[in-house]
Amino acid sequence: MIWPEMLSSATILCYSFLYIAVLLLWVPYETRIPAWSIAFAIACIFGLVSNQIDVYAVLVIITIAYALYYTEKKYAPPAGRVIAGIVVLCVAYGLGAHAIPYFHNLKVLSNVYISNDGIPFTLYLNFDKTIVGLFILGLTQRLLANKDDWIAMFKQTIPKTVMVIFVLIFLVLSAGEVHFDPKLPECLPIWLITNLLLVCMAEEGFFRGFIQKNLAVFFRDSAWGNLTAVSIASLLFGFAHYAGGISYSIWSTVAGLGYGWIYQQTNRIESSIVAHFSLNLIHFLLFTYPAIA
Repeated sequence: MIWPEMLSSATILCYSFLYIAVLLLWVPYETRIPAWSIAFAIACIFGLVSNQIDVYAVLVIITIAYALYYTEKKYAPPAGRVIAGIVVLCVAYGLGAHAIPYFHNLKVLSNVYISNDGIPFTLYLNFDKTIVGLFILGLTQRLLANKDDWIAMFKQTIPKTVMVIFVLIFLVLSAGEVHFDPKLPECLPIWLITNLLLVCMAEEGFFRGFIQKNLAVFFRDSAWGNLTAVSIASLLFGFAHYAGGISYSIWSTVAGLGYGWIYQQTNRIESSIVAHFSLNLIHFLLFTYPAIA
């Protein structure tokens, strides 16, 4: 595990402000420039200083930010919005797959055994992938703004999340994909904050907040429009996890169907983030992680 004293101050500040930027998404603002964008700009400055990102990465960031902004312009030409959406898909995929070379994500765990019967686990703080979710949520989503909204969201989400988790656990245990393995690993704190604020936020922002949301609009006149949107987004979500193998892709697709259903039912991106993180947390604490060797 990489300890803070082993890192430069600029590197620590880079990722600290990246986490802060995500949290500030849910802080109401009345100024023209939202607080989350200021925190993200500071993260980029420290990222440049610490070589976590290159200068060309700024061009990538500006490209996806403007393309997302353009997709939400109500009076923009439809063809222009479609092109902007394609740009978002291409850039977001490149960032999520770490295929754009201008980002140097920080590795904080290297080949750590979380479970005795599991494969080794490596954890990165993915600056590139986080950009996708941060801008999608910040520019295109209506986020929860007060305590009453949060309470209402949890009341809607918790029963559905419990059902999805029970179904997934039953299926993967029946298939012998994991073993019961309760534990409290030393790396739990860094895993918690990273999985919630960087991983789940980014993945749900892209697959549910962008892909599923826009597919639902595209198929809105179809009797099966919502089901089609959820299914396509879930298949793409599963494909995005192909690096873990065919089995991992299949289970990711099934989980994606659950997250997509919850998002479709609640129309809240926070709901699918909560569901996604809850399943990941139960997997991490109670079952073989990340997969059986």
